[in-house]
Amino acid sequence: MKMHMLKAMALTLALAGAAFGSPAAAQSSPARVSAADPEGMASAMRYAGYPVELGTDNVGDPMILTEFGGYKGGVYFYGCDPKTHTRCQSVQLSVGFDRQQPMDASAVNALSSRYRFAGIHLDDEGDPFVQFDIVTLDGIPAPVFLKALDHFSWTVGEIGDAVFAGE
Repeated sequence: MKMHMLKAMALTLALAGAAFGSPAAAQSSPARVSAADPEGMASAMRYAGYPVELGTDNVGDPMILTEFGGYKGGVYFYGCDPKTHTRCQSVQLSVGFDRQQPMDASAVNALSSRYRFAGIHLDDEGDPFVQFDIVTLDGIPAPVFLKALDHFSWTVGEIGDAVFAGE
């Protein structure tokens, strides 16, 4: 099991303890995360061992560059105020795979049927992208968010193996 997955599990347990009144765990990471608070989300990710680079995308909305399953990816923020780029309501976890040859659509369909929580599509060059959306509105428990990251990271690693098999 990869180190960041172990750290994510440890944080999940620590935050679960925080929900029941453990002051030490509560000081380590936010108990809830929300797309409306990109820094808080980034903080929970850092605590779980994910590399985090908080920035903005090409329209000015927040984004977090990170790594999932050994592949570079991002957390993209949606439902943000179009003028202030604040009060975002959801995030999308995303990883793109840059293959030497375009991937066949039937292979993508086979992967999609195997990995229930991952949305997989091909870009205009035939490279597969794996995505997963999380609606946070005013906030969700950090352990739920971190479990989603952990599951997405594992899924990306599995899909990456399939995407690059034979290349």
